[in-house]
This record gives sequence, structure tokens and C-alpha cells, in this order.
Amino acid sequence: MAMAGKNDAEWNPPARFDHAYTGQLTVRYLPQKKVVAACAKLFAEYKVATRSSFTQRGCSAITGKTTYTVIVIDKTFGLATPKAVLRHEIGHCNGWSASHPD
Repeated sequence: MAMAGKNDAEWNPPARFDHAYTGQLTVRYLPQKKVVAACAKLFAEYKVATRSSFTQRGCSAITGKTTYTVIVIDKTFGLATPKAVLRHEIGHCNGWSASHPD
């Protein structure tokens, strides 16, 4: 799970994960307050062993063999832009661990 945040290098995926996802990608843009509930539902439905947070900006989960669902804020929240959050989440789709190693 990702709780994507700032639009800076701290939140950008490492270069090896920072590219377009080649599988099927479903992206849902929602108001931040709805992101929290949508991520909790996504995690429960696909048995992702993590929790959502009230400040969550986005999340992603594998929903098929090569299919990912990404949920992203629909407007800037804090310092996070939808574009930065999507970049962060696609990094996870490309194999970047939820623990955010370099």
C-alpha cells in the first residue's frame, strides 16, 4: 500500500520503477475524503494486509494477473498533486515495495 504524499523526490519511485505500467491499469480519481473509504474497500476486497489512513492520498492493489487498480485524489491535497500520487502508485504497480526501499 502507498500513502503517497509530497510532490518531490522523497515520494517518487526509484528510477527502475518510475515508468509506464504495461499491464491493464484502472485509475479512479476521487475527493480525498472518498479516497480513504475507497482504499479501505479495495484493500478488503483484494485481501491487502494494510489499512487506509485519514490523510491518504492514493492507493493501489493488484486486481488480476497483470491488472492493477489505482485510486488517486482528484485535486491537490496538502502538497500532493494527483499527478504526483499517480506516479507514486504506478511505481508500486511496477514492483516498488510498499515499504518504499530505494
